[in-house]
Amino acid sequence: MSGSLIKINQTIASGNPSTLTVTGITSDFDVFMVDVVNLVPNASGRVEWRITKGGSIQTDSEYDNARKDMPANASFQNNENVNDSKVTNATVDASGSWNAKFHLFNFTNASEYSFGTFEHTAYVDSPQAFGGAGGFIHTVASASDGLSFHWGDSRTFNSGELHLYGLNK
Repeated sequence: MSGSLIKINQTIASGNPSTLTVTGITSDFDVFMVDVVNLVPNASGRVEWRITKGGSIQTDSEYDNARKDMPANASFQNNENVNDSKVTNATVDASGSWNAKFHLFNFTNASEYSFGTFEHTAYVDSPQAFGGAGGFIHTVASASDGLSFHWGDSRTFNSGELHLYGLNK
């Protein structure tokens, strides 16, 4: 459907930031998509994300997630975390990148949990191609307005883009 995705905001890495955050989720839409493009760490690092509420990154231990990870030259993996302070994913090679699509639900509903689904591809430090899909939930009933990405082990971003879209009602 032409015109069903409406671009709301974007963030492009500049100057090796330690976090990349995109906000702008409002009640104008019910469902949102975040397109994550070419996240590259300054050294091999584990990509992690959190949601934002009122523009503030939520660091509480209220994140649950489950995912099926699919390395190119190993068996598929079931991974999950409960009551974590972030959602974690692949350890990306410094010569690789991490790309993903997120669909976000209930983010504007102050009386429900915010949750989302994601699919990702990466070149990881094993080295190998790596993909997967999963879901996450932030178990705090309050409105959320964005996503924030960072690297474990205090890495910074050599590059990366976050594009936030609303799906037409």
